[in-house]
Amino acid sequence: MPEKKLKFKKNDFILLGVLLVAALAVAAFYFIGSNNDHPIAVISVDGKNIMKVDLAKAEDKTFSLDKKSGLPVSFEIRDHKIRFVDVNCPDHVCENVGFISRSGESAVCLPNKTALVIR
Repeated sequence: MPEKKLKFKKNDFILLGVLLVAALAVAAFYFIGSNNDHPIAVISVDGKNIMKVDLAKAEDKTFSLDKKSGLPVSFEIRDHKIRFVDVNCPDHVCENVGFISRSGESAVCLPNKTALVIR
């Protein structure tokens, strides 16, 4: 069988250019627009917001949700970043996420129905 050559038409290049510009705009918004001076860590349990922490103003500390939600879930704040520590779930995936601090990042502990989201 004869091999067919791909032929690009003018409209193909225009579409490719538009997609490239759109991709660059999204990347610029993500890297420039998400550089938030005051990231807020929102901790929720079973879909309900339990606590908000302004990471820009937060001091280094470790705290637990024992008193607020009755769950044995602890968090550590260090250098304006936050992470799960000392969780009683079997796989510890949430602890392995490590520190998060940028808008849009999250860590979730499914057995304890606890989510940590940066906004």
